[in-house]
Amino acid sequence: MWLNPEEVLLKNALKLWVTVRSNDFFLLQRRRGHGEPTGRITGLLVGALDSVLDSNARVTPFRILLQVPGSQVSWVIASGAAIGEVNKHWDWLVHNLLHSLSVFENKEDGASFVRGKVKV
Repeated sequence: MWLNPEEVLLKNALKLWVTVRSNDFFLLQRRRGHGEPTGRITGLLVGALDSVLDSNARVTPFRILLQVPGSQVSWVIASGAAIGEVNKHWDWLVHNLLHSLSVFENKEDGASFVRGKVKV
């Protein structure tokens, strides 16, 4: 599902997420431990951490981040429970927005453009 863009620090995000696909502006990530063989300590630790940090929130295992090249700040713009759901959003971004981003001289302006397009 599309989300209102929420800021995320990449430095912290990389510990709990694995990048599945990427390009200059977008990252498709899988929650560490999700989709790995059961019993893996990583999956158990991430699940325990999720429940300690926020017992009311269910973290979806897939997400798409908008990133500005060279910046440590990104925005979560989509998430989903299944890879197929998030892949549809990824394909839409690549086919409808990625080519438009190359015309922006200022990469931050390009990121603002995308945030405006996906805002719910």
